[in-house]
Amino acid sequence: MSFQTDTQEAEKLAHGLSREVARLKEWLDSSDYLVKQQVVIDAAKAEMEKAQEARNAALTAHEVRRKEVVAHWTELFLVRLQQINPNVETAYINPADFTTRVKEREEADKVFADCSVVGGPKVVTNVALLLSLRDLGRLDPAVRVPPLLIIDSPLADLGVVDQALGERLIGALIDIASDTSSDGYACQVIAATNDPLPRAYPEVREIPVATAHRFFDHAPRSDI
Repeated sequence: MSFQTDTQEAEKLAHGLSREVARLKEWLDSSDYLVKQQVVIDAAKAEMEKAQEARNAALTAHEVRRKEVVAHWTELFLVRLQQINPNVETAYINPADFTTRVKEREEADKVFADCSVVGGPKVVTNVALLLSLRDLGRLDPAVRVPPLLIIDSPLADLGVVDQALGERLIGALIDIASDTSSDGYACQVIAATNDPLPRAYPEVREIPVATAHRFFDHAPRSDI
């Protein structure tokens, strides 16, 4: 074998080894990059798991708190119901969807669909629910209660269906409106009635509506 041939073979070997070294360097660089990236991934995963644990703990605490608040609300709801209707034995507010279940003596349970009806004794449930929500807001500062509660015609037909129940409902509303508290929970009650009130109430200002034109008799007239 000539010197030239040996040289060529050596050059080929050197070139091949050079390429192999370059590939090995790329692999090492890539391996080092992957190791560094894995460190980043592991740290991000640990942060994610920590955040998930914090979220789950917050959700659990929120759920426990919500059930506690609704349980307290249920107690106040029962008190308000019994103030208006002494025949009520038990009351329940579902913490999941806030529907109600009310049990009166010698009657079947009334679920939300039976209670949320305008007119008649069933409206008592709605009124008691809103009044007890106000009570809850006064006792628990963390509970936010709307500053304005509107109840459409809470006394409609109560005088016909159950006069005693209607009078107790009037008494409950007067009691609420007479509370001149300075804590942001003072309340003004405006209630529409189809029939005259059963008696005069010093705390109530009656605004009659004329049957002819359905406007307040004392309202200013306009030529427009």
